[in-house]
Amino acid sequence: MNDSQKRWAFWALAAAFLVDFLGYAFIVPILPSWKQEFALSNTEATALVSLWAVPLFLLGPKTGRITDRLGAGRTILFSLFSLTIASLLYLVAMEITFVDGFIILAIARLIHGASGAAILTAGFAAASDIWPMKFGEISGKLIAMATIGGLLGPVIGGVAYTLGPHYAFIGLAVITATIIPLVYVTTKELGMGGEPAQGSVPLKVFIQNPVLFRIGLLVTMTTLATGALEAGVPLFLEENLGLNAAWIGAVLLVMVIAQGMGGWIWGALVDRNGPVRYMIFGWYIVTIAMLAAGYVAYSISDAVLAAYCIIVILGIFQFAISAAQVPMLPMIDTATSQVYGKGGAGLAFGAFGTAWAAGTIIGPMVIGPVYDYTSSWGITLGILAIPMFCGLLITLGNRDLLAECYDSEMSKRHESE
Repeated sequence: MNDSQKRWAFWALAAAFLVDFLGYAFIVPILPSWKQEFALSNTEATALVSLWAVPLFLLGPKTGRITDRLGAGRTILFSLFSLTIASLLYLVAMEITFVDGFIILAIARLIHGASGAAILTAGFAAASDIWPMKFGEISGKLIAMATIGGLLGPVIGGVAYTLGPHYAFIGLAVITATIIPLVYVTTKELGMGGEPAQGSVPLKVFIQNPVLFRIGLLVTMTTLATGALEAGVPLFLEENLGLNAAWIGAVLLVMVIAQGMGGWIWGALVDRNGPVRYMIFGWYIVTIAMLAAGYVAYSISDAVLAAYCIIVILGIFQFAISAAQVPMLPMIDTATSQVYGKGGAGLAFGAFGTAWAAGTIIGPMVIGPVYDYTSSWGITLGILAIPMFCGLLITLGNRDLLAECYDSEMSKRHESE
C-alpha cells in the first residue's frame, strides 16, 4: 500500500470514528429535556447513556470475529448504514404516540451502540495492520478524532435541539450518511477479511493472559469515570447553573477539547518512549482531579463558583485520562502479536471493546443512583477517585510486566523491517 492509499485509509477511519462518537455524545445535552418530557428519574436518564455500550459489551468479541472474516472496510460500511437509521429513530421516539417513546429511545440507543462497537473494533484492527510501527500515533489520532466527535456531538446536538428536534436528528442522520462514500472507496485498503493467520483464537485467552487481563481492567476503570461524567455533568450543570441544552453542550466542549488534545499528544509520545510512564502519570493526575472535584462540590457553598471550578478541574481530568487510556491500545496490539502471532487483531480489539463498554455501562449507572441516594454532588464526584486510585495501583504494581511486553515486541518489529 502506497502513502496516498494510507492517507485515504486514515481519513476514512477518522471520519467513521468521528461520526460514531458524535452520535454517542449527541444526546448528552438533551438528557435534561428528555428527563422532563418522559418523566424520567436521574437513573433512567443516565441509563440512556449506558445503553449505547451494552452491545459493545455483549458483541465486542463477535464484532472482532466478523472483522477478521469480512474485513474492516465492509464491517465499517455496514455499520454506517445502521448508524444512519438509528439517528432517525431518535426522532421517531419523540413523535410516536401509540408506544412509549422511551422504549424507542432505548432501541435506537442499542442499534447505535451495536454499530459503534463494530466501527471501534474494525477501525483499530485495520490501523494495527496498516501501521504496525506507528500504531501508537495512529490510534492516538483515531481516539482524538473520536473525541472531536464527542466534542461536536453535544454542541451540535444541544444547539440543533434548541432549534427543534427535527433539525437535530435529521441532521445527525445526514452527517453520518455523508461518510459512507469515503469508506466505500477505501474498503480494499481498510481490509477485505479472511481467516486469521493463527486460526480462531478463543476468547478465554484474553482473560488468561496476564498482560491483556490487566489492560482490560484498566480500560474498564478509565471508561467508568468518563462514562459517569458524560452522564452526570449535564445534570450537575442544569441543577447548579440552570443551563439549557445549548450551554451544556458548550461546557462539555471545553472538557472534550482537553481529551482530544491529550489523545493526539500521548499517542505520538508512546511510539517514542513506550506507554507505561504516561499511563502512570495519567493515573496520578486523574485520581487527584476526582478528589479535588468532590472536595470543591462538597465544601464550596456558592453553587455557581463551585460549578466553574469543577469545569476547570474536569478539563484537567480529561487531558490526563487520555494519558492513561491511549497507551493501552499499543499495549493490546503488541501483547496480542507477541503471544498469538499475526492475525486475529479484530478479536483482540473486540475484547478490548468489551472492557471499554463495561466501564461505560457501569459509570452512568453508578453516578445516577449515587446522586439520587445522597443528593450530594461532592460525594457523587469524589467517589470516582476510587477506581482511579485502583488503576494507579494496578499500573504501578505491573509496570515491569507491561514494559517488557511492549519493548520486546517492538524490538522484533524493528528487526524485521
